[in-house]
Amino acid sequence: MCQKSILKFLLVILGICFVFGQNLHAIEKVPREKTLVVTPWSDTTGPLKNSENWHIYQIGNKNQREIGHKTVYEALMYTNLNTGELVPWQATGFEYNENYTTVTVNLRPGVKWSDGVSFTCTDVKFTLEMLRDNSDLNYAYIYQEWLKDVVCVDDLTVQINLNKPGPRWFHMNLALGHENHQVILPSHIWGDKDPKTFTNYDLDKSWPIGTGAYTLVSSNAQQYIFDRRDDWWGTETGFMDNPAPERIILVSVGGDESMAQMIIADNVDSGHPLQPGSFKAATSRNENIRSWNRKGPVWGAADGCGYVLFMNLAKEPWNNRDVRLAINYAIDRKQLSTIGYENANYPVVLPYSSYMSGRWITPATQKIIDKYDRDKTDHQLVAKHMKAAGYEKNGKGLWSKNGKTLKVPLRTPQWLAPLAPPMSVQLKKAGFDASAVLEPEASSVWVDDLKVGNFETMFMVHCGSLGEPYQTLKDLHSKMSADNKCNSPIACSRYRNEEYDKIMDQLEKIPGSLDDEKYKSLVNQAVDIYLRDMPEIMLLEELHVVVYNEKYWTNWPGGDNPYAAPYPCWEAWNLIVHNIQPR
Repeated sequence: MCQKSILKFLLVILGICFVFGQNLHAIEKVPREKTLVVTPWSDTTGPLKNSENWHIYQIGNKNQREIGHKTVYEALMYTNLNTGELVPWQATGFEYNENYTTVTVNLRPGVKWSDGVSFTCTDVKFTLEMLRDNSDLNYAYIYQEWLKDVVCVDDLTVQINLNKPGPRWFHMNLALGHENHQVILPSHIWGDKDPKTFTNYDLDKSWPIGTGAYTLVSSNAQQYIFDRRDDWWGTETGFMDNPAPERIILVSVGGDESMAQMIIADNVDSGHPLQPGSFKAATSRNENIRSWNRKGPVWGAADGCGYVLFMNLAKEPWNNRDVRLAINYAIDRKQLSTIGYENANYPVVLPYSSYMSGRWITPATQKIIDKYDRDKTDHQLVAKHMKAAGYEKNGKGLWSKNGKTLKVPLRTPQWLAPLAPPMSVQLKKAGFDASAVLEPEASSVWVDDLKVGNFETMFMVHCGSLGEPYQTLKDLHSKMSADNKCNSPIACSRYRNEEYDKIMDQLEKIPGSLDDEKYKSLVNQAVDIYLRDMPEIMLLEELHVVVYNEKYWTNWPGGDNPYAAPYPCWEAWNLIVHNIQPR
């Protein structure tokens, strides 16, 4: 272990010991066996960000993907993405009108905010219309495009009126339980605040106020502490027993090595994923450690994403399809998995995951995949497409045009680092002047560069492959990157195709169903265009080795018990908190 990682690990351990060893701001001690200790998710390492800003919708607020908003807040409904089952929570159900322009939501009686105020339609109306009316908030673009208004039929009946048919709108935004799920805020707290500047943080006032079974009692750069409420509405109404952990602590983590050491020492129960090698080493030292799958090499769980190579299609030569195809045929996806991830990920050419979208690879879809045969390494095809694009090899064996060598800088965020070395070697063998450009640790410059188009190529993830194809194909619509902005990371390749746009416009209005021949036909037309044009290069399905320590807590979700996705950064983590049991 490097010196830097050791230092980070020691600082975290000291923080944990501090919590258990003494009172912090008069916080009562809770025994370790009654405390759930978790670390942040994969791209969050080092000190916790914005510990005094709990504005869940403020752009750039890293708390957006931390466990706090999955314990303090709750969802109208959750979805078990492994099965597609809806899990009603703050709401008991919803129903669309005939043309999918209105969705009526029935709220659960007896739900209360942590300050005792009733949860009503007024809160839903306030939250959704606030997002619609404030362009500089997360998800504002969704509500500006879709939301006409919200009408309160009564305290427990919400009528959401859309600007156009949206047969999956409620599910995608308010019932999914994914990391981009929008939760409802208390209007009696937020109603007179400026949503641009309000921090939603004042522990003396018990802010943030949520309906969840936990309240925030301490927040700093090393740890967040949440204590269980004895007056949670769920127990008072008979909806559900209180969760077993009396306290939840989110502690900072230094990365793969420090996480491994923390979980080996039983100081952490779950959180930051491990690389397969680190996971196997950890299990050899602690029999209580497990992951989604108990047997490997594919230990990990799907998250609806895939590793992808973005090319900036607004720039030459990446706007040339032949260049993109040449790059594709230089890649050996199986080797990327073997070298980068110890065979723990699956090679893919479509942005479909092992979640329910995998059902959509029908025989007709497979014929299209077979027709293009993109999943192969073929240097003859590399040469064919590069020559079609006007390139020839120079004296150094590198592809050049008009005396200028084509450079392929593979910009790589830290969390995708395993992809870069083998990919650069593969491209060099095919005649590309490729180089791995690893982004500095904790740097966010690449995020801004991706948004404004200041890049050539970049490793990223294509997410959204959860229930149906439209969910993952829609963000390649040109409207998502209009005016050189990208409202979704997927859109940052800046793809433009009118034919594709028209198909997405049609799919938008149709519920996804394997029994709907029109829907399936449109999807396959989109797949055909996608594989023909290669607006991006899908590489591997993203699987995460999410670690669980069963020293203190059992009944974690897994392949043998898939009641929820295992990710602390998703809203549905709340289901896990309510299901785990003391050992």
